[in-house]
Amino acid sequence: MAIAARLRSRRAVLRLAGAGALGAAVALRAGVLRSPESGDGAATASTTTLSAATLATPTATPTPRPVPAAGRSTSALLPGTPWEASFDVTHSGLAGPTVLLLGGVHGNEPGGWLAADELRSWQPAIGSLIVVPRANALAIRTLERTLPELGDLNRLYPGNPDGLPMARMAAAITALATAHHVDLLIDMHESWAFYGERPQNGTAYLGQTITSGAGPASATIAEALAAAVNARLVVPRDRFFSRGPNAASSGNSANGQAQAPGGADVTATPGRSTSSLSLGRHVAALTPVLVEMGQDGQPLARRIELHMLVAHTVLQLHGMA
Repeated sequence: MAIAARLRSRRAVLRLAGAGALGAAVALRAGVLRSPESGDGAATASTTTLSAATLATPTATPTPRPVPAAGRSTSALLPGTPWEASFDVTHSGLAGPTVLLLGGVHGNEPGGWLAADELRSWQPAIGSLIVVPRANALAIRTLERTLPELGDLNRLYPGNPDGLPMARMAAAITALATAHHVDLLIDMHESWAFYGERPQNGTAYLGQTITSGAGPASATIAEALAAAVNARLVVPRDRFFSRGPNAASSGNSANGQAQAPGGADVTATPGRSTSSLSLGRHVAALTPVLVEMGQDGQPLARRIELHMLVAHTVLQLHGMA
């Protein structure tokens, strides 16, 4: 089906991602994304206790990197192409971690890319924040997961500069993370059903889960992040499950099947994964994290709000907010 036809057939759905949903998310933001100092004691205790566990202690003293001057810049991945994706880099001017927030990998998961649109204006207290809100712009315009002629970005890492458009995008994201010495990548996605309500395992039942890939913080980050976010939630269905380190991303697989924490089967070539969870094997010192919201019965505005809460909690855990 031509892209123009896809656009016409999805006008009603696109309205969900318009001003109404964004307006609701912005209105909710003040209540959900408050700092521990202004929140309740439980939230403060959770973030304070877990912060030390999220980044692994190096075995040797690394060579200090120059601290970028404070400021914000906007650039683009694959500039001048139909697949161009803008991104923002915000430096605090103080030494600290570099976090990359990635949205819009799949065009039918609007909670992630609409939240990322809001996140690009955030100012880190220390370190640097990079936000790529709409990594697959053409898929977003059609509200499709992706298009055959583009390829699936989350199956093509570390990418190929001469490959399919999304293989080129994967290479560009890998290069961006390498150039900025990214410590933590948060890839914002949506599944359909909720992990806690699953009748069976599978990718359709990953809503409200947090999974880490290979990297220095792999062993602790998913559990620490889920615990810190859950401490600020009151609706049981909103709460997150930590699926821990993903087996395929760390190379622990057998006969093409890796058993992920929680019992979900992950198809993989032995020792290889091509999702964002594999990026820790391609970018030094990076730990990737995949965040999945549940779409089934959960309003878009709430999914946006929860993505923003997870992102804000990541920054709090690392002293950046």
